[in-house]
Formats: sequence, structure tokens, C-alpha cells
Amino acid sequence: MIIDQLSNAQLLIKQQTAAGTIKVFENSLFRWLCLEDEQAIQSCMSKSKPAKLILPYQKFMMMWQLLSPDSVPMKACLLGLGGGDLIRYLQQHFPKMKLLAVEKEPQMAKLATEYFQIKPDQKHLTLEMADAEEFIKKTAKHDLLFIDIVANNVLPDFLSEISFWRDCHSLLNQNGIMVVNVIPSSENEFLTLLQMLRETFGHLPLCMGVPDHKNIVLLVPLAGESIPSLDELKRRSVELQKRSELPYVQCVEVLERDNKWGSNKWGSDSN
Repeated sequence: MIIDQLSNAQLLIKQQTAAGTIKVFENSLFRWLCLEDEQAIQSCMSKSKPAKLILPYQKFMMMWQLLSPDSVPMKACLLGLGGGDLIRYLQQHFPKMKLLAVEKEPQMAKLATEYFQIKPDQKHLTLEMADAEEFIKKTAKHDLLFIDIVANNVLPDFLSEISFWRDCHSLLNQNGIMVVNVIPSSENEFLTLLQMLRETFGHLPLCMGVPDHKNIVLLVPLAGESIPSLDELKRRSVELQKRSELPYVQCVEVLERDNKWGSNKWGSDSN
């Protein structure tokens, strides 16, 4: 696990904010960011390969490529900045993609730019200081929507409001995909979330429980009919893994484990 590689840490900076304490550490290999709970790593950057995704759940957040293997989304919105791990990955692998990152805490944005190589340029990366819940009510449509706003393993309250998910639905373009990282506090909370997403999008999300972690990553295409068969996902995972360091094949194995597949359309109520 990554936490085992974060020994011999040097504290670079400690910032007090309205939302709590933010800390940045580093050792010879990594630089990372955490809040009050130093065991809950919010962001982690390889010092030799800054664009590499280090935290396991983040690799699952890139599995949207299984749903869109032959086209490159041009506009992505990211709710939650942290140290900008997803941004560095997307900038390297999809340099023409226009990124819009939304962050509520000014000190978080400052640390991301000073310590984690995040450089807004108004052409390919725009950083908006705003509350995510309010911002998505007025922003333009996007092809991808990433939601990663877990803090100290706690989800913000507005993720339990169906009005938020309706706003997310409205934000997506016709072939858009939403990707969500959650750490549910209980099975009931997670089932309630699934029900809200099904009511809003008309189908269940694809769920991936990250092995050996509490994170669950959800893939939610705007159109449920765009979800391919399991056999097709397996084929795509093999092809994508040939040209990427991401564990597509392993992630499809998790998809097979955590979702309902069969002769009926995925997400149906039939057995």
C-alpha cells in the first residue's frame, strides 16, 4: 500500500484554514497532501514522474476510457482540486483537453500551484474558486465530470441531495460521463446514493470497490445504453492496457465482481 512508502517524511508546510489544517509532506520519492487525518492521503505526487497516478482509487477514476476508447473528450470539469493529481495525468495524456477545476478553499489552490506543479493558463486549465454545489448550477456543459471531494474520509452533505445530482446530469454533454469517488459511511448511505443516481440518470452506475481500500468509484454515463457488454469491456481493457500503465484488465475484473451482469441489459431489475 502507498502509505507504507511514505516513511521518513519531512513536513514542508502546515496551513490553518476555515476547513481545518492542510499539511504537505515529502520524502525522497513522493510529495503528498493530507488534512487533519495524516493517514488519509488526499493527494500524492511522484517526484520523478509527477503525472503518474499514485493513489489506487485515482486509477479507477480513469476507467471512463473503457466507455469512450475511440474518442477524446474535449472538456472536463473537476469538482475538488487537492494536489491536482488527476489534472497532471490528464494534461500529459490528453494535452488538448480543456480542464476546469473547482476548489472552494483558497489555501488548497495555493498549495497545489506552489507544491504540486498545477499551473492555470486560461487556455487548457482554468481554476475556479467556488463552492462546487453552487458552481455546477451555472457552468457550461462538459464531456467529463470528475467528483472527488472526500475530506478525511467524509463526504460533503450535498452529495446526499438529489438536486445536486440533477445539476450534474444537466452539466454533461450528450455522450458525457460522470466519475465519482465516494467513501460511504454505511451500506444504507451507499444504497441511497445509488437510488438517487438511478432516478436521475435512468440507470445504475458502474461500481468499482477499490481493493484494500474504502473507496468506491462510480462510472455514470449520461446514456445507460452506452454501457457495453462485459465481453466488450474485457476486450477494450486488453487493448487499452497494451498502451498504458493503468490496470484496465484488473479494473474490469472488479467491475465484473461488483456489478450485475447477465443476458439482460446491465442495471435491469431482472435476475
